Amino acid sequence: MEKGKLIYKLKEFHVLEIYQVDFYNSQIKSLEEPRIKKAFERFVIREKEHADFFAQKLKELDSSPSKVISPAFAAAGFITGKALDLLSLKDRYKLGISFENKAVEMYQSFIEMSAKDPQLNELNDYLWHYMIDEEEHQFWFKEQLSKISNSNH
Repeated sequence: MEKGKLIYKLKEFHVLEIYQVDFYNSQIKSLEEPRIKKAFERFVIREKEHADFFAQKLKELDSSPSKVISPAFAAAGFITGKALDLLSLKDRYKLGISFENKAVEMYQSFIEMSAKDPQLNELNDYLWHYMIDEEEHQFWFKEQLSKISNSNH
């Protein structure tokens, strides 16, 4: 993969992960049930690991995360999370599912791109692992939504 394109993709994923970190962090303060709060705390840890990885990869390529975009997305994640304070838990789970669906789609695309370049084997392995993390978050949200839906019947 051409270096410029790789840097662009790494920056794109760094922004995605920063957004998720701030989105989940903003939710923690408004959650009351300890189990749900702990799940969100775990999501933050995992997404932060992803963001740190992409920042490190950019550094290795003599680049850095976008200076303007990352703070803007951090603010967007925070604002989105604060707006969710007005939503029901069911709606929060639905939004979480949609965020994770988008992340999984993005990872699938990047995995396909990086798989074509033997020099990116290590990166490709990480992308697979991170996509599986996103799928686990997706599954968790779906399970929680299912529990709420089943308890309403």
